[in-house]
Amino acid sequence: MSAAAETPRFPEGVVRRQCAAILAGWGLAGENLEASVDALTDCDLRGIDTHGISLLALISNWMKNGGYDLAVEPKIEAEGPAHATVDAGNGLGFPAAAFATRLAVRKAKQAGIAVTTVRRSHHFGAAGYYARLAAREGVICLVATSTKVVCVVPPGGAEPVLGTNPLAYGIPTAGGEPIVFDMATSTAAGNKIRIHHLQDKPLPEGWVVDGEGRPVTDPHAAYRIIYGGAPGGLTALGATPALGVHKGYGLALLGHFLGGSLAGGAFNGAARQTAGSEDNIGHCFIAIDPALLRGFEAFTADVGTVAGRLRGAAPVDPGRPVLMPGDIENQVRAARLKEGVPLAPALLAQLSAIAKGLGVPFHLTPEAALSDRPASQ
Repeated sequence: MSAAAETPRFPEGVVRRQCAAILAGWGLAGENLEASVDALTDCDLRGIDTHGISLLALISNWMKNGGYDLAVEPKIEAEGPAHATVDAGNGLGFPAAAFATRLAVRKAKQAGIAVTTVRRSHHFGAAGYYARLAAREGVICLVATSTKVVCVVPPGGAEPVLGTNPLAYGIPTAGGEPIVFDMATSTAAGNKIRIHHLQDKPLPEGWVVDGEGRPVTDPHAAYRIIYGGAPGGLTALGATPALGVHKGYGLALLGHFLGGSLAGGAFNGAARQTAGSEDNIGHCFIAIDPALLRGFEAFTADVGTVAGRLRGAAPVDPGRPVLMPGDIENQVRAARLKEGVPLAPALLAQLSAIAKGLGVPFHLTPEAALSDRPASQ
């Protein structure tokens, strides 16, 4: 039996309830709880499994070192007609980021363009989630964030100095889902190294280099580099000079300059964190209202023309048409709403232990699973 067939699938509502139970057990309530549950569940539905409910297992481990205040509310520190700075207060990143995104949208609809930043935050999940939130409200949105983990070596460097510093954008359309692009500025996300390590699966050459700049394809050696402190790290997007690593390096810096420096977030490449210290991750949200510049209808008509031309471009493989950013995630979401969200047994065991430790219900039981394989099979 294949691993896919052994993986139970759960309805969206069950995944959502489990997220809510654990987060409430940690002290979240009200809008903070709702925003966090939605951010996590949306990622699971769209196939972004590393940033869905599995993040709760990582957050649980991070919380053991202290530095979290999960009952805090995001607070506006300063604002004007087209800007605002938000203090997350050491709370989870999800509610603070959602709050700042909606604030940027409201201000952009008045001023045409607005910028909001967040400091003293934590991991906010997938950057594209917030870009999509804004784009659904009819505004263009650029999202940048700094990161907790330092794991990316600069071109020519022998040690990691940068994080994966994701960037995302959302583009509104005349109808249907927005166009959403979300990327790490490293060649591969750190969580992919963890997955390959667990699966004993060799890495593609170029994802990870050792302390002398040599490619590392052994997944366990790579895991020791990224998570165990061995010399080396992830490469910036492009991996090599011939493939444009300087471009990924530049984008990684942009991610930090906007999400970290502008927001007041920490640069963890300059000093190591100690137990109990704040992560102080920063985020940045730039919202642009096309209605106050060119006009919403004219803008989205052009967006539709571009998207239609690209999707209609002659494909190399007739069975694999050209896609726009976000198309795959939308397709996965439609399938998972019908067939359920697959959750690996190892993850279920971790979540069960967390729920038991908190004294909250564990909903992801075998009885709650839809089946042991997709319903279409």
